[in-house]
Amino acid sequence: MAIGEIVLGSFLQVLFDRLTSLGLEYAQREGINTALLDKWKGMLETINVVLEDAEDKQLGGNHLVKLWLDDVRDLAYDMEDLLDEFVIEATQVKSGAESSASRDQNLNSWKFFSWGQDGSSGSNLNSCSFETKVQEISGRLENIVTRKAHLTLRENAMDISNYTNKRLPSTSLSETRFFGREKEEAELLELLIGEVGNSDAGLSIVPIVGMGDVGKTAMAQRLYNDPKMNSYFERKAWVCVSDVFDVLDITKTILQSITGLPCEGNDLNRLQVKLKDDLSGKKFLVVLDDVWNEKYGEWTSLLKPFEVGAKGSKIIITTHNHPVVSITGASPYPLKELSVDNCTNLLAYHALEARNFERHSHLEIVGKKIAEKCRGLPLAAKISGGLLRNKENPDEWEDILNNKIWDVASAKNDEVLPALKLSYVHLPSYLKRCFTYCAIFPKDYEFERDELVLLWMAVGFLDGRKAKENILRSGRKYFDELVSRSFLQQSSVDTSKFVMHDLLNDLAKSIADVTCFTFEESQVVSDEDDASFKEKARYASFVSEYFTSKSLRVYVGMKVLRSLMLLTIQSDHYRKKKIFPERCCTTC
Repeated sequence: MAIGEIVLGSFLQVLFDRLTSLGLEYAQREGINTALLDKWKGMLETINVVLEDAEDKQLGGNHLVKLWLDDVRDLAYDMEDLLDEFVIEATQVKSGAESSASRDQNLNSWKFFSWGQDGSSGSNLNSCSFETKVQEISGRLENIVTRKAHLTLRENAMDISNYTNKRLPSTSLSETRFFGREKEEAELLELLIGEVGNSDAGLSIVPIVGMGDVGKTAMAQRLYNDPKMNSYFERKAWVCVSDVFDVLDITKTILQSITGLPCEGNDLNRLQVKLKDDLSGKKFLVVLDDVWNEKYGEWTSLLKPFEVGAKGSKIIITTHNHPVVSITGASPYPLKELSVDNCTNLLAYHALEARNFERHSHLEIVGKKIAEKCRGLPLAAKISGGLLRNKENPDEWEDILNNKIWDVASAKNDEVLPALKLSYVHLPSYLKRCFTYCAIFPKDYEFERDELVLLWMAVGFLDGRKAKENILRSGRKYFDELVSRSFLQQSSVDTSKFVMHDLLNDLAKSIADVTCFTFEESQVVSDEDDASFKEKARYASFVSEYFTSKSLRVYVGMKVLRSLMLLTIQSDHYRKKKIFPERCCTTC
């Protein structure tokens, strides 16, 4: 769960900004003490300073930390709900819409801020409901702070490397078999060594961009080892950059690859001067794999020694993010998912050491179904094939198909989507909640940009202090940033709409957990899951061909539900499912 964003973005910001603007002004005029609010703020700040480390440990599989974060999440939502009640009454009082008698009654709800530091009431509080809720929240806050001390959480320090170590560092050695990238490989070779790539500039950059696990590194490896590249470039170097963009370490690795000698010392100037001398007048190729850095100053610092290379020198970078590309000033080369046929062949190779299923026809149907579930991601097909290595019993293949090995919530298959999880970790906090909200959409749902932005506005994810047109502009900016980071992608069917890749949809659902609930009429929900969703679900959607009161019974009892979206299914003549939003999409 994007806990840091939930507590900061949707609670602290709302609690203190909205409460101050609507409530505190009136409370101060009436002489009401705000000691309890200050106490809450202090406890929340104590929680906040360890949230990044807690989220990191949760993603790494720490169960106790996950339970603690779940409680923080639930508390944040419940405090928002209490705040909403408070703001409604505060607004009514401020607007003078109530009668004098009801106004006096409603003023009692303000008095919970006159309580002492111990939570005891210092006045005759008539609103038992508010009193009970405030006491409950105070107790839960204190419990969370107490439990925090036993989890050894560090303040303001998320060590992403602890999590990203699950992704093996890349090497320049290419895969023994390469499927379905012939067109892309030819186009990139032309950019690197053909006339298209031979600009007047001494150095040019070729960014390969795409979502996690789509095969960017494999493509770079293929190009790096192509015999044509060996004859064209005089010097070559490969660096796996990953999440830590250390100019000194990258420079050392490149220099060592170029010279074949170990590089000692930490004098960046000396190392860059040496690298500049070795590259001067030479045509070189450098691959920077898995780049996340968006800081222009660090990028320009790294590039200083490369400007002396001969015309035709190239740097290949692979990245998930278009913002990374923008700092290079180069045009991105997008790498899309594999076709189903190529995914099927890749699966066959890793499972059966065959280029296709011609000699294993009894496995072809189930094999293609597994390949379809991989949704064009080579790594998913490769790992699926590895699980089926030399297994020719159709039942074993059916087990893999039905066990959903690509499900990010499955601990034993955690390696399938490390890059996608890493992408989420690297999201700015203000985008995490917007992305996670998309868990309410079923797979293959196509949406327009403003449709999603308006939903974000309706559920309060955007800054409510801005004018309406500014909120809309901010939401569009958030949407475009999620697209640029490959979390959302343009539909191949209707270019005016967007979709989430299935595996990113799975990731969003995994992060959202029980707070987002998507239900299809044919779906069966266990009693345990039903109880969890009824108690915790905040955002929900229902997918059906038609709606009746009976079909919506699953939502009865969801007392904390904030919004419900109704989506209808229609089928075209190809029997493909199309999903449309109903006009009755509502915020509760």
